[in-house]
Amino acid sequence: MMKYMRHFFLLCGFVCISILFTYNYSTQTREGSIENAAPNFTWSVNSSRDLAIYVDPENTTAVISNENLCAPNPADDPPKPILLIIVCSAVGNTKAREAIRETWMSLEPNQTTPFDVRTAFLLGQTVNDSRQNDVLMESNLHGDIIQEGFIDAYLNLTLKSVMMLKWVKTFCPQVTFVLKTDDDMFINVRTLTEYLSQSHVLQRKDLIVGSLFCRVSPIKDAGSKWYSPLFMYNAKVYPDYVSGTGYVISGPLVPILFEGALHVPLFHLEDVYTTGMVAKQANIIPENSNLFSFIKHPTANSCLYRKIITSHGLNPSELKSIWSRINDPHLDCTSVRLPKIGDPKFKKCHKAARLTVHRGGRRGYG
Repeated sequence: MMKYMRHFFLLCGFVCISILFTYNYSTQTREGSIENAAPNFTWSVNSSRDLAIYVDPENTTAVISNENLCAPNPADDPPKPILLIIVCSAVGNTKAREAIRETWMSLEPNQTTPFDVRTAFLLGQTVNDSRQNDVLMESNLHGDIIQEGFIDAYLNLTLKSVMMLKWVKTFCPQVTFVLKTDDDMFINVRTLTEYLSQSHVLQRKDLIVGSLFCRVSPIKDAGSKWYSPLFMYNAKVYPDYVSGTGYVISGPLVPILFEGALHVPLFHLEDVYTTGMVAKQANIIPENSNLFSFIKHPTANSCLYRKIITSHGLNPSELKSIWSRINDPHLDCTSVRLPKIGDPKFKKCHKAARLTVHRGGRRGYG
């Protein structure tokens, strides 16, 4: 009984927090007011940024915990290292989840050697009873849903990522690597497992790797999706970080990052926060791989999709189409000259370099 009461009060608290976040401060004109904020930026200067209040680290907050997701596979003797893929998804994105289940999530275990790959969708909560019932039915049908007790909203994406760390720390502590990604992403699991199985990568205990951003200046354009008000961040550049569209964390780093997040003021851009601010506090340096991309690769180039690890911004029909084509046994890529994918020699940021970033797609050194 006490457990259900605790869940009830936690949900009430998150609803109140979300209501506070969606209040429109439109009458002031100085920094931190809505006139200097993005049209949908509704975080109040008075809102608490103590993340521990929201994640409740000492208690279970999951509505759907899926606690057996990382249970040992009796068929594996000895057990394979676990690669856990967490797909952050919105409650209403049912078609995106179905497309992923039908495509890159559908690989047989013998195609992901040497890893035992486990995949789950991480959702927040909804106050719509009908939608919540749909989520429960979807979970019962597929067994791949994790739902945490916070309201699913854009400004709560950082909370979602930290809840991911909490869940992994609690229910999958033996994991070797965690890939965090989104439900509009193509993930080449074969290429990913090949990359992670390299001896110099597999032995890493301190790895954060993805598409790296160096010395990015906060965006002060009030109309930008990535607007950063001074009351939330007042330094000239962000810590170096990797794109939240897809990044890998070493399993042993998960509890370190989670504990660190409890002491770093919450910031609404989840990739900047988790792989930049929190990682910096833990003395972890994020790294680049040219196989990860925060942009959308041309979907007509099937051979390119056989080589990369991630591509961003694919809708369900595009995902199904590219998956069908790259798995065509008649597709011959041996003589195909692929375009250059990033810079394979670029691994870490050099402090002398300055990177001008347009998060919508383009970036370059300046």
